[in-house]
Amino acid sequence: MNNKMIIAFSAVALMLTACASGGTQADNKQEGTQADLAQIVNTPAEISFYMWSMSQSEFDYIAQQAKSKFPNYTLKAVASSGTGGVTIDTLVASGEMPDLFVGRGVATPDLQRTGLLYDVSGLIKKYNFDTSRIDPMAFEMMKNETGGIVAGIPLSGTSGGMMHYNKDLFDKFGVPYPKDGMTWDEVYELAKLMTRAEGGVQYRGFSDRWMETFFTQNPFGEPILSLTEDKAAVNTEAWKKIGENWKRFYTLPGLKFDSTTINKDVDWKEFINGHSAMTTFVSRNFMDWDFKWDIVSIPTYKELPGIGRLSDYRNIYVTSSSKHKDAAFQVAAWLASDEMQAKLAADLAVFPVLKNDEIKKMFMKNDPMYKDKNIKAASFNKVGPAMPGRKPGLTNVKAENMFMKELQKAIVENKDLNTVLRSAEEVINKAIASEKAK
Repeated sequence: MNNKMIIAFSAVALMLTACASGGTQADNKQEGTQADLAQIVNTPAEISFYMWSMSQSEFDYIAQQAKSKFPNYTLKAVASSGTGGVTIDTLVASGEMPDLFVGRGVATPDLQRTGLLYDVSGLIKKYNFDTSRIDPMAFEMMKNETGGIVAGIPLSGTSGGMMHYNKDLFDKFGVPYPKDGMTWDEVYELAKLMTRAEGGVQYRGFSDRWMETFFTQNPFGEPILSLTEDKAAVNTEAWKKIGENWKRFYTLPGLKFDSTTINKDVDWKEFINGHSAMTTFVSRNFMDWDFKWDIVSIPTYKELPGIGRLSDYRNIYVTSSSKHKDAAFQVAAWLASDEMQAKLAADLAVFPVLKNDEIKKMFMKNDPMYKDKNIKAASFNKVGPAMPGRKPGLTNVKAENMFMKELQKAIVENKDLNTVLRSAEEVINKAIASEKAK
């Protein structure tokens, strides 16, 4: 027998041995993964959600869908402090932090501060989760915010943005409805016409969850904290432009605010109670309106034609304190599946985070709340690039809260905007110095 025949015979023998012992190493790994998955899915578990950026109605929909996919799991909702629930610090202190945290990048500093970030890269590899299906910017932005780790699975992406308006109010005052493609200047002119007192009621042309709409989600990509240094970045000409646009809506003749009514979470509810004509922020928890309404594209800055807002992603983070990390990961991965992304897009207006254009076309298709509405408004504008992440190792403080507190003084105390931006810079820098000194 020559050498070539010996080699060929040996190869066949090895293959037969491998088959007799259950297949190749890759086959064994796949079988191991399936066995692990079966064990995890078949083991009863309660998986809790901290709903920082998720409405109760969205959770209820997901929990109902999960009954057939995960019959052995019980999904539990935990309201966030922003909707009257418990704070993260309280939950951590009591040892009852939920398994999954649904939130956007602005929440990441709290997760870092409390040690809740957990790198799921091992679970992605263990269960062969295909990350290539997801918009790569979503993972890039997540890592920018978490110091380089993949702490969860992206849940939703960003549409071009919408503005809701109260048709009854526009009809009442005989003012033409808003239309797609309006700039903030044009919306301001409408707001002037719609802001008036009548019958003992002060009507507003525009109200909103203004801190997000104008500032943290500004389409210019202006950050509150410097991306490269441990300092504030709010005392700039760009922030002044943004601030002036915001301030004019809140200083229209007849409007008066105090420390309570200027609060962003109080202000946007003026639309809900029928006293405001326009808003860009709505929550599915509060859409049982008793007035006629519709939507148009979100206003744009004349300097950024066609750009509604920056890319913004909502993620499902697996918390480090979870006792059911594998099971929690399975739920998060399932929500990013083609099937669930299509359902969430069609039924609940959750913009898909996938690259699949066919699934993106499902957006708002079956949503009963938006039946017969101008849903093309959601895709009228384009989405700008995501805001870059900060340099790793920089100090994090609750800069958004500090910024908002100082900005309010421009309305409540009628302070000059330049003064307010300088004071915000000082407050944030002091907080950074204090944090670094700990």
